[in-house]
Amino acid sequence: MSSIKRYVPLGNNSIVTDAPGWLSAPSVDSQSEAQSVSTSGGPTCWKCKGRKLVPQKKKRKLREKSTSDDQNVSHLVVNYGKECTVCHGLGFLAPKKKEVTSLSSQPGMITNRRKCPEGWHYTGPLASAVQEMMIHSPFEVDSNDELKKNPLECLYLANNVENSGAGVSISGEYPKYPWCPSNFGEQLCNLVGSWRILQRTGSHRWTTDDIVTAHIGIQMALKRKEGHSEKKTPLRYLDLGCGNGSVLQMVSWGLLSEFELTAFGIEARSEAVSLARRSLTFNIGEGNQASVIHGDFRELEKGSEAFKEVIGNNILNQLEAFRKTRSKKFDLVTGTPPYFRVDFCTDNDKVEVTAATINQGGMPTSIQSAPARCEFRGGIEAYCKAAVSVMHEDGIFCVCENWLNNDRVYSGASAAGLAIISVHPVKGKMGRKEHLFAVYVMALSKPSLLSPRILDPLCVRDKEGLWTSTYAALLETMSIPAMHMINEHNT
Repeated sequence: MSSIKRYVPLGNNSIVTDAPGWLSAPSVDSQSEAQSVSTSGGPTCWKCKGRKLVPQKKKRKLREKSTSDDQNVSHLVVNYGKECTVCHGLGFLAPKKKEVTSLSSQPGMITNRRKCPEGWHYTGPLASAVQEMMIHSPFEVDSNDELKKNPLECLYLANNVENSGAGVSISGEYPKYPWCPSNFGEQLCNLVGSWRILQRTGSHRWTTDDIVTAHIGIQMALKRKEGHSEKKTPLRYLDLGCGNGSVLQMVSWGLLSEFELTAFGIEARSEAVSLARRSLTFNIGEGNQASVIHGDFRELEKGSEAFKEVIGNNILNQLEAFRKTRSKKFDLVTGTPPYFRVDFCTDNDKVEVTAATINQGGMPTSIQSAPARCEFRGGIEAYCKAAVSVMHEDGIFCVCENWLNNDRVYSGASAAGLAIISVHPVKGKMGRKEHLFAVYVMALSKPSLLSPRILDPLCVRDKEGLWTSTYAALLETMSIPAMHMINEHNT
């Protein structure tokens, strides 16, 4: 027996694979937890729903004159055997050739630092690995070497403003440097300031909604400090469904200098957890100021000991970390939920997902991108419920959502006991009628809270496709050089 579920059911299956039910053919290498390049497979086709065939449109034959009674009769012919034009009869969407190639043959890379105007300097806390690099520099490295041997040498060269190309390739295992992108298809990319993040080519990467959510979360936290005389006040922060750790690390970067910060991220996808943890070693070292728990954030609402059954490897340490997240409430919670609805077919006996079919848009062909964009483990409603279960009574919840789901945000917040304080709409380009997404600032519902304040929309790009001065200013506050591009264009 099978049934259709709205989300992947809680349990072991929730964190065993990145995207339960995503595959319509074997295409995952269990050894590397990375998408295999030797076999075909991918997400269920959104058009034919895995049937491989789609019905043809009804065709009406020409009216034929009957020889028996001399009357006109019509014949309707329906053909349900047409091959699906989206998946070409496969029933699933095969990964793009570029994605497969990058995972099989592209060495790991440290991307070059961003181009900065003369005299521009990073702000915020300096990344731990950059500090170590500066202690050992300068290095005598040849930029013509195809592969470097020491990760610090590679980082030094990638941070050199005179270095050309996309970045510095690297290969080999370096246990001393967990942040090293030593696996095929991995890149150590610029994030904010001198901080970096590990990402996979052809997979999910940090986006505009991440940085806008992080920026607003930082601003909300800084408001809490107003009026406090202490140099650093304690602040507890949690990022729900943190993925590769982009928002978790952006917010941590913005708050470490101002607060005595304790930050957690919780993520169900195993590969994303690994990437996030390794990125943290680059940015803050081996300290305990920020950490990532491998688990399904929906368990936070339950607060059950059953969480230890699905918490992944190194259970004792992670369970203790989870208990810490429950022992004290959080001052700031963030979330960047996936936007698109998915239906899941499950085996009732084993509660295992056997198929995942998207019913909004198209399912990504990357096994890591799919659950980051599509609602595998809960949408905005689940995020609101989880936030309420861990928020301090005066805590703030900052969450972004597709503007098409605006009504769901209001209903989900209300059902969870949250009140929306302010709405920050974002347009992708000036002149467009509809917003792209919005960031919602919420608090626990109280009678004294008024209707939400709707801010003017932030436009990311102007009509010519360039960053607007407002968005560039936001990037600058996150220590990403941007204003010089506008100035160069205007001169």
